[in-house]
Amino acid sequence: MLTAQEKARILAKIRKDSYGITLEQMKQYFIEHQHAREIGDKKMMEKIEYHLTYINFHYECGLLATGQYDKLPEVIKNW
Repeated sequence: MLTAQEKARILAKIRKDSYGITLEQMKQYFIEHQHAREIGDKKMMEKIEYHLTYINFHYECGLLATGQYDKLPEVIKNW
């Protein structure tokens, strides 16, 4: 579970990015999330999922949460 301070940092980044995300950032989140899953870093996974959920990227967050990293090309195609 994320602490209030961790949530505040994520929200500050979201505001700084004007509540959006670039394609490169999305690719990086997929890579980071996959790596975090491989090494068992549940905190990093939760941070990425929280960020994406907060800015309404529910589909992409769902893919990450279920480990469907191979669907990234589908996500990119729809951008």
